[in-house]
Amino acid sequence: MKKILYMIPVLLLLVVGMYFHNKAGIKDEEVISLNKDILNDYEDIIIKHGNDEEKLIALTFDDGPDKDFTPQILDILKENDVKATFFVVGEMVEWNTEILKREYNEGHEIGNHTFTHINVAKRSYSEINKEISETQEAVKKIIGKEPSLFRPPYRAISKNMCTIAKDKNMNIVLWSNLDPRDWSNPGVNYIVDTIMNKVQNGTIILLHDYNNARNSTTQTVQALKIVVPRLKEQGYKFVTVSELIEHTNNEKQTENNK
Repeated sequence: MKKILYMIPVLLLLVVGMYFHNKAGIKDEEVISLNKDILNDYEDIIIKHGNDEEKLIALTFDDGPDKDFTPQILDILKENDVKATFFVVGEMVEWNTEILKREYNEGHEIGNHTFTHINVAKRSYSEINKEISETQEAVKKIIGKEPSLFRPPYRAISKNMCTIAKDKNMNIVLWSNLDPRDWSNPGVNYIVDTIMNKVQNGTIILLHDYNNARNSTTQTVQALKIVVPRLKEQGYKFVTVSELIEHTNNEKQTENNK
């Protein structure tokens, strides 16, 4: 009898655990399904990859401008005659206006990465709109034009975000199969190997010009010094994301005319 009494709480815990596990599983599937629906509904403005017929790739940097690290990255890009796309955070723009000017004046493209790096999947329409709009205004105040590209932090997506971006005539830029997670400081060799092993025609490479580790330089900067010359030696040409989109659209037009 005592054994049976001892077993009852255990069985109850198992039943409750299975219930919540199944409940969570259903929610996860619903989220995945919702995200797929959003990606399908807005596939005309969501960019994940460029034309795979040309050796074009796009370097992208999130979370800046950073007063210490962005200038180092700009120096490397200038030395190698490479153009990139910087997805900037609005509040960082206001603190580093001269760096943003330098990015733009040296031929790099500026994209919008929200004002305070929010997760758009967890925010309301008005909050998302405010974050995107304030960053648009902050950038325009400095370079005279608004970004035409938007990248959501954490790669989070929502229908509200997509609707807002479409209303503002912006493309939503994600990235390809290439995320070396440089922000987590996994090691210079890891960043280099990840990029070199996974790069393909049309790849959008995700990197960061901001880092919480406030050293004299970052693993991203160190890796760039190795990766950029190697990729050029392999025949890859670096372009901005908008240039990548343009080449992709030209390829589609060519295919349609055949």
